[in-house]
Amino acid sequence: MASHRRPKQPNRARVSVLTAAAATAVALSAQAGAQAAPGMTLSQATKEVAADRQAADTAGQQYDTAQTQEQTLQAQVSLLQNEIAREQGTVNQEEATLGAEAAAQYRSGSVDPSVQMMLSADPTSYLNQASLQGELDATQEAVFADIQSQQQLLDRQKAEATSELASEQTLLKQMQQTKASALAKLKQAQSIMESLTPVQQTQVNTAAGGGANSATGGGYGSVGDTNASSMSVAQVQAELGGISPEARTAMEAALGQVGIAPYAWGGASPAGFDCSGLVMWAYAHAGISLPHSSQADESVGSYVPESDIQVGDIVVLEGGNHVGLYAGHGMLLNAPEYGYTVSIMPISDFGGVVAVRRV
Repeated sequence: MASHRRPKQPNRARVSVLTAAAATAVALSAQAGAQAAPGMTLSQATKEVAADRQAADTAGQQYDTAQTQEQTLQAQVSLLQNEIAREQGTVNQEEATLGAEAAAQYRSGSVDPSVQMMLSADPTSYLNQASLQGELDATQEAVFADIQSQQQLLDRQKAEATSELASEQTLLKQMQQTKASALAKLKQAQSIMESLTPVQQTQVNTAAGGGANSATGGGYGSVGDTNASSMSVAQVQAELGGISPEARTAMEAALGQVGIAPYAWGGASPAGFDCSGLVMWAYAHAGISLPHSSQADESVGSYVPESDIQVGDIVVLEGGNHVGLYAGHGMLLNAPEYGYTVSIMPISDFGGVVAVRRV
């Protein structure tokens, strides 16, 4: 997920199309206010669509961050629950052994002081008193001290698990609220777009993206050969030799979605991808778990210098707000923006590269 800016359009064919569209829009300028949206000029519609999409993308980044935190909490809770079950099993086993001893002593007509302690409403108080009176030998004291220690550990673990579960539920609620807010913003933007003519939609889509961020972030300038303006799936496939099996598997999975899978807010499946969702989904095919967050992708795997970039490396751009897979020759395999399918595009279409990582 990212606050994606509409990729700029350096390809001459795309530029000429948009230039023609803009010229047509100028011819319609006298009618733009009435056609753009009820009570909106074309300029106002553009600003509103851009603001709505930006708000949705910002919410998306928050959603993905919360999702990553929730997954971490979920894993912690699972570990705690497993440990609690193990500890509880140990305590149960020791209590069963003591129960058998109690039954044997009952049949013989005597109940050992240690068993009395277990039957006491306050074992700790009984243990202290029995110890002072010398009623327990060292072995018995050690056994019950161990049980006490295990029970205290269980109590702490249960309290921690309860707290973690509460935090997880809070995060889930926040995620639901954030998602609802983002989808409402997208619906509002879509409503405005549907009120426009096709020509106006093209103009608003181009202007609402805001262009690419010129900042280069973490010291990367141009990455790879930027002379290329396009690459086909077959051309990228030809570049897959010499990379790791995991990167090859991820690239093949992502290439299978080019021109097919649409962009979707929070998406991480062929039904629809956002930028980090595509990267996460692709590498999952190689058995590698990645966060659903472009900003979190800045720290996955290992650092890669610009001079060593390879096909399949993870490229984070636009201040951490966009991510994709390096396709070779300065190209990025990514889920770029609303209205696009998974695409292979020049990295120069986007804001500066801030990190290249290899997993």
